[in-house]
Amino acid sequence: MRALFLAAALAAPSVLAPAVAAQPSPEVIRVAVVQGDPEVTLQIHGAFTILSLQTNQPIEQGREFRPTAVRATPQGLTLGATLLPISGLRVEPVRDATLSVNGQRLRGTLEILRQNNSTLLVINHVALEDYLKGVVSKEAPDYWPQEALKAVAIAARTYALYRRLTKAGDTFDVMGNVMSQDYGGHSAEKRATTRAVDATRGKILVFGGKLFPSFYHSTCGGMTEHGRVMGKFDLEPLRGGIGCEFCRASPFFSWQRRLTAADVNWALRSSAHGTVGSVRDVRITAATPMGRVEQITIVGAARTLALTGYDFRALFGFERIRSLRFTVIRAGGDFILDGHGWGHGVGMCQWGASELARRGVLAEDILTYYYPGVSIVPLAELAGGSLAVVEGGS
Repeated sequence: MRALFLAAALAAPSVLAPAVAAQPSPEVIRVAVVQGDPEVTLQIHGAFTILSLQTNQPIEQGREFRPTAVRATPQGLTLGATLLPISGLRVEPVRDATLSVNGQRLRGTLEILRQNNSTLLVINHVALEDYLKGVVSKEAPDYWPQEALKAVAIAARTYALYRRLTKAGDTFDVMGNVMSQDYGGHSAEKRATTRAVDATRGKILVFGGKLFPSFYHSTCGGMTEHGRVMGKFDLEPLRGGIGCEFCRASPFFSWQRRLTAADVNWALRSSAHGTVGSVRDVRITAATPMGRVEQITIVGAARTLALTGYDFRALFGFERIRSLRFTVIRAGGDFILDGHGWGHGVGMCQWGASELARRGVLAEDILTYYYPGVSIVPLAELAGGSLAVVEGGS
């Protein structure tokens, strides 16, 4: 079948010219599920069409597509053993067929794009509500109370729409990992979290009639943070300072990490920051009013290096340094980080939401507690006009 389509599909006047994509619907989210890999494995369960993004001509059609490697090369893309001198593919399932990338089943359609460095960018175009089914199941345990899961669903829907409207000129809206919202696709869907998505269908948060980035995080560790740590956001729902002892049940409420001088030296050598010589001290030199690290200074024999809290956390890994709500305790030649919480601390504390729901608080009241001044409205009420967003940066 593939040979029947290749001649038409490759008859592009400029085979490596970037495709001009049609403007997607605001209710279709573009998720970058793969970035920077030279190869992915594509499989399709059910009827499908694979098209060239350049010509919109079919490359292959069928009723089932066995696992096949798609690789970026300097000349274009390879689909199995076939070299295609094009820079992009679109994969369209028919009816209830599903796609699989590297074993992860996905709803919607796919674009597979070759990047200039011969790596791939794979974008899943998926309906908003289907996207949320693959998000809430990854962002919250399905055993949590249903009202907590509903609160997460509404916050996640609002955040996704905000990103869609503010990233319209970009190649994708969100990443498929925790740098945006964790996304597991169809593979990750669970009955309880899907029920929460369906029960809140179309419900979003607005402030002053506008969409805003409804950030949320695992565990605040006692107090939420101001939105300025995420961008130029100085609006009431994201001003933080909300006391939250409800997340004490979280396994991440308190934590410690011991960093040796060798740990710090190794991390710096492996980064773009460069070495500082023998590490003599690690100390917090600026903190937010809510107690999170804003700047941390590493004193070395050769030089002194000041890092933002974010850069320090990134230096060692976001899982190892779970949050910026920590103090540094000197223990001989080591540095003990005595911390609380997991995540940036802005917006809704998910473990706090779980405890509030366990106490009988409804999803709407959970959301207005963590996002003061917001209203919860059906998207359909706003869809007739233009959806406005707050100013800021994310």
